[in-house]
Amino acid sequence: MPDSTLIQAALDLRGLIESEADETEATCTLTKPVVDAIGEAGLFRLSTPEEIGGLEADVDTIQAVCEAVSFADGATGWAFTQNAITGSYLSYIEPEFGKKFTAMGPGAGHFAPLGVAHEEEGGYRVSGNWQFASGSGHAEFMGGGAVIMRDGAPAPMGEAGELPLVGFFVPAERAKLKGNWDTMGLRGTGSFDYEIPETFVEAGATWNINMGYAPHKSGGEIFALGPQAYGSIGSSAWAIGVASRALHEIAQIAKAGRTRLGSLPLREQPEFQRNFGFHSTAIEAARIQLSTIYNRAVERIESGADPTACADAVRQTKAHANYIVKHVTKSAVVFAWEASGSAGMRNPSRLQRCFRDIHIGAGHQVFDDRGYCEFAKPALGIEPAPF
Repeated sequence: MPDSTLIQAALDLRGLIESEADETEATCTLTKPVVDAIGEAGLFRLSTPEEIGGLEADVDTIQAVCEAVSFADGATGWAFTQNAITGSYLSYIEPEFGKKFTAMGPGAGHFAPLGVAHEEEGGYRVSGNWQFASGSGHAEFMGGGAVIMRDGAPAPMGEAGELPLVGFFVPAERAKLKGNWDTMGLRGTGSFDYEIPETFVEAGATWNINMGYAPHKSGGEIFALGPQAYGSIGSSAWAIGVASRALHEIAQIAKAGRTRLGSLPLREQPEFQRNFGFHSTAIEAARIQLSTIYNRAVERIESGADPTACADAVRQTKAHANYIVKHVTKSAVVFAWEASGSAGMRNPSRLQRCFRDIHIGAGHQVFDDRGYCEFAKPALGIEPAPF
């Protein structure tokens, strides 16, 4: 059941987030009042296992909280959601280390294997440069992904075909943020590039990422979705929040009397009414779709179903997340912005911000059309990719 207390806590932040949105955009990172308020509400720990100090929220609570914050401001919602997702990755490291990082506060990072991790006794000596660490401007710990190096060369694949890749966490002071986040949309997310100079990381603070699949070491079966699929719950809810705000904004513009010379007022035009109703219905259907597909995957894993069936359920989540973000929500925002005329062009404009934010967020690599292909392969008698 959704946690109404956590959902209300997110809704209560709306006024503050909206009042700080312009400053967030101007400085390209979340403001201190917003960070402090989210932290005081405990929401940065939304997706972290309970046994290591988190809240371990269920699918529907994650969805509702991330949507509520994102409705208030898309950039704030994206940064917050990525901080929460990073907290979920702590389920894959040893619990004693997970507790230490949870106690620090929010985390951020980029977990593609762009760095190197030289094997040493008790752990790895890691280094490298990464991009797009959303929420890093206020993060207390940072993570990254790296290729495992052995004797100066990439380590061989594992016996079961595991790639020699490792994810890791370090305290934020070991990372050097490059302060170079300057984009069309999602400007306030603090998605800075960063470098981690050579530093030793104990083995307990690492896990074999294998492009997203890893057995969790703390928390319930929701974490068995794997980092990528689990993270897409919040990211898809982010898109629903942004699209819902765009529809809210165009409704306010229409009710305020938007018109063009010789035409009916916008709100009285049948075509506008039809399109507004269509996109509103599509967004509501996306909420139901997101909840249904992810809960189904978790339930299948919890039931101890055949691994092939579980993998199929996880594969479905990726295709559905792609559809919700790149097609349903993006289309709703484009409709709202195009219908707004000059009202959506002038600054400041929340609707314009929704338009810019959805285009940047929907371009994230996790929302890739490859998800459709992998979902389709079993029905076509083709073996899907292992990751």
